[in-house]
Amino acid sequence: MAMKIQVSEPLPLSADEAFYLIRDDMPSLVPFLYDVERIEVVTRSEDEGTVELVNMWYGDLDKIPRPVRRFIKRELLTWKDYATWTAQDRTSRWRLEPSIGGKVFECAGTSKLIEDGDNCLLEMDINLEIYPEQVPGVPKLLARKLRPQLEQIIEQQVSPNLRNLATSVRRYVASRE
Repeated sequence: MAMKIQVSEPLPLSADEAFYLIRDDMPSLVPFLYDVERIEVVTRSEDEGTVELVNMWYGDLDKIPRPVRRFIKRELLTWKDYATWTAQDRTSRWRLEPSIGGKVFECAGTSKLIEDGDNCLLEMDINLEIYPEQVPGVPKLLARKLRPQLEQIIEQQVSPNLRNLATSVRRYVASRE
């Protein structure tokens, strides 16, 4: 079952400032992200107002609930973020690819920064589908049986984590004041 998640969060920056911060300096937000250990820029190319980025994200294993940790390998918390950023409309179209290989999840979406007075809104539309039966080490029968519960848990976790990007930007801005 595919999950659709929508996020709309205010940021204390102009839309341009927020756009360039998130596009060009995402690694500087890591200390303010709850469950990310680090972000590395793998590739970057620019062409007439469009930037193609591939970032490698490394999740923080310590933030995974203890009962689930035995099934979670470091690779499961590492993913590539393929993004096309368009300056003209301050939009990113992106997709995530698990580094573990296989089809553990599919996640793609758009992020847009919209002017809102002196501030802006970060709006995200996300499509997420998980495949627990593809997680190495989890018995397929158990994964299929637990799929509805896993999807519910993931949905309850993903939306707050996506909102965490906005929270992280707010913390970053406060730290610089």
